[in-house]
Amino acid sequence: MIGSAKEIAKFILDNDDIAVITHIRPDGDAYGTALCMTEAIRALGKRAFPACSDPVEEKYAFLPDSGDFASGDAMPFPPKAVLSVDVSDVKRMGDMENVFFACERRACLDHHATNPGFCDINFIDGKAAAAGEMALDVIKELGVALSKDMAVNAYVAISTDTGNFSFSSTTSNTYRYAAMCVDAGADVESLTRTLYRTRSIAKTRLLGYALDRIELFENGRVAAIRLNDEVFEALGATRADANSIVNYLNEIEGVRVGILADEMKEGVKFSFRAGVGADVSKIAKKFGGGGHIAAAGATAAGVTMEEIFPKVIKASCEAAREM
Repeated sequence: MIGSAKEIAKFILDNDDIAVITHIRPDGDAYGTALCMTEAIRALGKRAFPACSDPVEEKYAFLPDSGDFASGDAMPFPPKAVLSVDVSDVKRMGDMENVFFACERRACLDHHATNPGFCDINFIDGKAAAAGEMALDVIKELGVALSKDMAVNAYVAISTDTGNFSFSSTTSNTYRYAAMCVDAGADVESLTRTLYRTRSIAKTRLLGYALDRIELFENGRVAAIRLNDEVFEALGATRADANSIVNYLNEIEGVRVGILADEMKEGVKFSFRAGVGADVSKIAKKFGGGGHIAAAGATAAGVTMEEIFPKVIKASCEAAREM
């Protein structure tokens, strides 16, 4: 662990006009933590706004204050300080990187063990199941009452980054943090239905297409799915619709490494998931990415699927042999 919740709380108390920046292609933890921290800062009577290079995914538009997310060219006010949340590397900020460096006062709250600590003030805990857990610790240090809106956003952050409390990162503390959110008004049944039991017909068709095209390597220890622009266009699906597909791969008996490869105009994005006993963060690092033991990612820019996919499969097969 680097730093503490107390240090982040002091940073917030010592600064005004704060931009809470999260990473590109945000997930539930990114959205939820950014919103939760923004609400806590505002509860102190300070100005703050959540920020991200990408627009809010429709799936998460229900989150309290999700409409407040700003991009680098549409901020409600010029920030004097930045709080980075769930961002493992500055480059993961996308266009918000310019805003980050424009501010002299910078702090980081993150649960990626690969984070080197790129801010003046850093609170990094690789053992935390989600950045949302850490946000609740900061709120406690601030002495701010956990509102229902904060609780909903924090619960979504924690739930989504633990696979609805099913990943190996889930600890007894994770349930305690979730209980804090429930006590403050988070509706578990409603949130579970919205997050995990509802999907569009386009997403359903994309899932069917993807699962029908699973490729197996290394005697079934590595499983992969390849997607591209043509697939999404033909099915009327979005990139956001593909976010959870990779999770199905490590549910296949015998699979140690699951890979979703998505070819876009700018390159190929890889999402990795680990089966029991696997560490996919090491694979991601070989291709300029990072993440957690059980879930990681990397983007190979300026290459085609044909060029990079065999290399990723080779590295994954080599890693699978050692598992």
